[in-house]
Amino acid sequence: MVAALLAMVACTNEPEISIDRTDLQMDYKGGRCEFNVSSNCEWEIFCNSDNEDLLTISQTEGPSGEQNIQVIVNENDSKSILNHYFTAVAHGKKRDALAYFTITQGAPAYVVFSKNVFTTDYIGGEYEFTVSSNFPWSISVKGAGITVDPMSGTPKTKADGDDDEEEEDENSSKITVTIDEYEGDVNRDFELTVTAIGDDTVVSDKLVITQNRPMLVIGKREYPIKKMGDGRWWMVQNLCYSTKGVSIGDGVCGIWYPCSDTALDFDSSEAGIIGKGLLYSDATAFDTNITATTAKRMENTPQGICPDGWHIPKLNEYLALVGKSTNTELEVNTEAPYYDAARNHGSLSMLEEAGFNTTMSGYVQGRSKGFEANGDIQGYLASRGYITTSYLFCSTAYSSTMWYALVLNRTANTADVGMMSNFTTSRPFAGSVRCIKDE
Repeated sequence: MVAALLAMVACTNEPEISIDRTDLQMDYKGGRCEFNVSSNCEWEIFCNSDNEDLLTISQTEGPSGEQNIQVIVNENDSKSILNHYFTAVAHGKKRDALAYFTITQGAPAYVVFSKNVFTTDYIGGEYEFTVSSNFPWSISVKGAGITVDPMSGTPKTKADGDDDEEEEDENSSKITVTIDEYEGDVNRDFELTVTAIGDDTVVSDKLVITQNRPMLVIGKREYPIKKMGDGRWWMVQNLCYSTKGVSIGDGVCGIWYPCSDTALDFDSSEAGIIGKGLLYSDATAFDTNITATTAKRMENTPQGICPDGWHIPKLNEYLALVGKSTNTELEVNTEAPYYDAARNHGSLSMLEEAGFNTTMSGYVQGRSKGFEANGDIQGYLASRGYITTSYLFCSTAYSSTMWYALVLNRTANTADVGMMSNFTTSRPFAGSVRCIKDE
């Protein structure tokens, strides 16, 4: 183009040039347009386009007089509006004359979320996503327990002086999605649909957010959890976790099978273990060697074998749940949600109706020689054909060898705070473990 410019002979007259139109709006599909160039000198057309590959020009230079110029603009498949600038130049001896024409080509409408699938847990919270669109957009939401801010937006206009590296973000807007805490029994989905209306089309994109049901993962197993009437999150199923290679019931590892439903024996079936949970010694439940000193301070560090953020319940947490204690020296909370005032007891049936799962697992109690080995049924205490009592560990010690516990008694339909006791001064017996979420 520069060579052609140098080769042209300068006009002897004062140069004049004009174009019979100044601008043209064209949609993204492109098309054909024309304009007339009038000049008293030979002229050239220069094009400065956002994408010159889309343009075909019938001629780029001509003699004096009026010439008709035809331009074919191919479809714009980018996400941005394109500008095609044409400058017609008539060359004089002392100066050049200029005329201008601009084609503004629209972009096809698009709208996208930064993610299409997202998963969160039952706690919920605030999450940021991005909507990118070159047209005004709006969001519709399916599902309760979710808010989106903002619900609509428009593309940003790039300010003068902005760096080019910011250009790809000029059509992006951040949205904040707030999801409520969830207490349901199954996963729930939210569907967000963002819609933008272009010049001749409607485009949309979807974001599906899945909020998992309340659960706690320990090992590779999921345990149901529930916010009980005391406002706290509890495991509502007994723990059945053991490490690989452990010989359950060997009297050494501190873990036993639950009691059998039909005899003074253990239940090693998969259904029995999952449904009733395993039984743990205090050293195993609290994951430390228990002495008179460690027992007293265990309530201050009650995590034990519970996962991070959870712990073995303290005495006051059990009292806040069921209210009744078999120890008359303790102050009883008669306003606890599962305290049956009419019967002056914590209620097993009220817990069960609330989803706490009071399936009986029995317990293991040592004789004079301590815990009995697997196969010696004297270690497992239950009535034949019917387990009547289970104990859930408490992290508050009554003495160096005795712990408070939630005592579930099916015969009396009670759920009271009592104690795990033993026939000897050896370690307390094995009971069930539930975890409660830290405050």
